[in-house]
Amino acid sequence: MIFIALVYAELGAMIPRSGAIVRYGYLSHGSFAGFIFGWAYFLSAVSVPAIEAEAVVTYAASYVKHPTLVANGVMTGIGTLIAMLLMTGFFVLNYFGVNIMGKSNQGLTWVKVAIPVVTIVVLFAVHFNPSDVVPPNGFLPYGWAPVFAAISSSGIVFSYFGFRQALDYGGEAKNPQRSIPIATVVSVLIGILIYSLLQVLFVGGASTGRQWALPPGQWQTLNALATARDAAALHPLAYNLRNSPFATIALSAGMVWLTYTLYASAYLAPAGTLNVYMGTSTRTLYGMAVNGHLPASFKRISDWTRIPLLPLVATLLVGFLFFLPFPSWYKMVGFISGGATVFTYVVGGGAALMNLRRQAPELRRPFRLWGGARVLSPVAFVLASETVYWTGWPDTLYLAIAIFAGFILYFALAFAGKIRQSFDRKNLKAGAWVPVFILALTLLSYLGEYGGIGVLGFPVDLIVVAVFSLGMYFWAVHSGIRTEEVEAMVRSGGDQYV
Repeated sequence: MIFIALVYAELGAMIPRSGAIVRYGYLSHGSFAGFIFGWAYFLSAVSVPAIEAEAVVTYAASYVKHPTLVANGVMTGIGTLIAMLLMTGFFVLNYFGVNIMGKSNQGLTWVKVAIPVVTIVVLFAVHFNPSDVVPPNGFLPYGWAPVFAAISSSGIVFSYFGFRQALDYGGEAKNPQRSIPIATVVSVLIGILIYSLLQVLFVGGASTGRQWALPPGQWQTLNALATARDAAALHPLAYNLRNSPFATIALSAGMVWLTYTLYASAYLAPAGTLNVYMGTSTRTLYGMAVNGHLPASFKRISDWTRIPLLPLVATLLVGFLFFLPFPSWYKMVGFISGGATVFTYVVGGGAALMNLRRQAPELRRPFRLWGGARVLSPVAFVLASETVYWTGWPDTLYLAIAIFAGFILYFALAFAGKIRQSFDRKNLKAGAWVPVFILALTLLSYLGEYGGIGVLGFPVDLIVVAVFSLGMYFWAVHSGIRTEEVEAMVRSGGDQYV
């Protein structure tokens, strides 16, 4: 993720725009590729508010033991109503503009950072056993394959997506040339530090030397305890360790105050993410409208609040729909963290940057990777491709179907005359690599180790995906075009940031 963020840091400082991520593919590869990446990014962004609203309700049901909120892992009617009201509340915050939304999110962000930091400091001091960091049966007892699978399937990569908000809100920043690169890179570095320390703390805090702890080296027992009928009676703390890991460790250390602080964080953290992604989805639709992929009404800015109102309303209504096909929060998280967002990073993760260097070297670059871009760009492209592959079969198939389904909407709007049609030969040729990439990666997923039939075993499958992705990278870079918008930026000289 840091490689991808570094590539985007140069792009974001060079061309700061609201809804930037959906616009870079369009600027570098034209309308056809731009629409595919824009639609995929919209799918990932618009579902996050619903995911986080359901997360709040799910946590609430777990902690207050209220049977009417969640039943059998699925929100009830009352739970869904509460989630919809929560989304509506953050819709209002976003409606009043980036200043109001930003101030509310600033407070939530400080809380979201402060609580993990306090947890790390306190539990490291009073409840950490360094000898448990490496279990008795050795480091990586199950090999590397499950490690890569966890990156996508368990939502680890989802935890590092926060850097994209600096890009999507870039057009509204006071000094985007300076602030975007800093926010993009530093946000990932802070996440790496905090999340890594939390994981080390968890391993050393769930000490095998205490009576309630897990058997040595038997971390899979967490799953067994979560499903066993008498698990809560036999191992009450270990049973709770799976569902409320750090709160359970804090409770076992006798720190009740920290336990309840962590419970409160379980409500605040997803609420803050809901707030931000409501705005991200809005700016994604706005960016697609600027690209010409949605009706012009989607790019109208409110004179009063200075935000695109129709995309905000559409984000709220489409978010409500995600409560129907994805009633379980975990299923939705798996779908989103399973590739939709990372897929959109494929073009920005190298292809767009290097193509714009070829097609528009005249553009000013306040932040420049210099010679490192020639290495970082293909590395970012390959790693983004691997992360989509690690999502596993059949999620990659569902992702491909969802992306291609967007063409139905696009052609319906084009047929109705609501958007301009720009799928000419030039644009189709520039973006032809994108559907080939999607279909081929889906096939590799079917043949591979992660949920597929296993014809390509580990680590041969990763090598094959890397070689394939590298070939697609060079195709993508050399198929880019100098679009009319980039030509206008070159002519405007210093006004490219407007």
